[in-house]
Amino acid sequence: MTFTLPDNSVIGLIAVACYICSTWLLCRPPVRTAATGDDDSVSSRRPLIWVWCMAVSAAALHALMLLSSTITPAGLNLSFFNSLSVTAWLAVVLTLLLNTGRPVINLGLFLFPMAATTLLLSLFFTHRSDSNFDTGVQWHILISVVAYALLTIATGQALLVSLLDKRLRSRRTGGIVTALPPLKVMEAVLFQLLLASFICLSLALMTGFFFLEDMFAQRMVHKTTLSVVAWCLIAVLLVGHLRWGWRGQKAAGITLGAFVSLLLGYFGSKFVIELLLS
Repeated sequence: MTFTLPDNSVIGLIAVACYICSTWLLCRPPVRTAATGDDDSVSSRRPLIWVWCMAVSAAALHALMLLSSTITPAGLNLSFFNSLSVTAWLAVVLTLLLNTGRPVINLGLFLFPMAATTLLLSLFFTHRSDSNFDTGVQWHILISVVAYALLTIATGQALLVSLLDKRLRSRRTGGIVTALPPLKVMEAVLFQLLLASFICLSLALMTGFFFLEDMFAQRMVHKTTLSVVAWCLIAVLLVGHLRWGWRGQKAAGITLGAFVSLLLGYFGSKFVIELLLS
């Protein structure tokens, strides 16, 4: 691993600036109020226009950086920092797409700084891990990244649900409470995201068992085990929600546990293998 600033770093730095501007704009009171989705009139949603412009610009520039750093003549460069950056970028893109039908733009307060940080890390710390994968393995990787991104979004939503639930229980209805949609809407979006994450993670595990030579080899056993743990946690939460009405703090805690398990399973093992042992 070397510490460098690539020639095309200007594009990446502009993307980082756009992410920071998007976050700052979301913190502004007019934008926070418009982001709740309670009023769909053009005038009330006008404050979100600059957020959208900045966020879409950041995601587009981020994509250009990823194309040049990830797709190489030697194969896919899915190094630790590149993988972090790809996952964060996809989480931002999915959030922007989801917001067309659901009020989830407030997740940008969590996702935009994360995307900016991962992009900066991939800019300054270059580490190559080129691999030529066959088509089946490429599909497994793609589905896995989508699953990670969806669970990242669900975790951000779970944190907001937890915060909103605590504020409402303590009868503190000012501040951020006024800037978020109703708790019922927030929880509905959370479980929709969890269901999508569960489906993608199921497909990722199935394609892994089918296309990878040995999912329980020494270099893969931690990743596989922790991914299965995350899958089980999401499954238990979805069943508990349908059967016993689990929600609020319990749902947020289990979601966070699944996220940490998946984070350690993929990025934790990748960090140890690529950066500590190599």
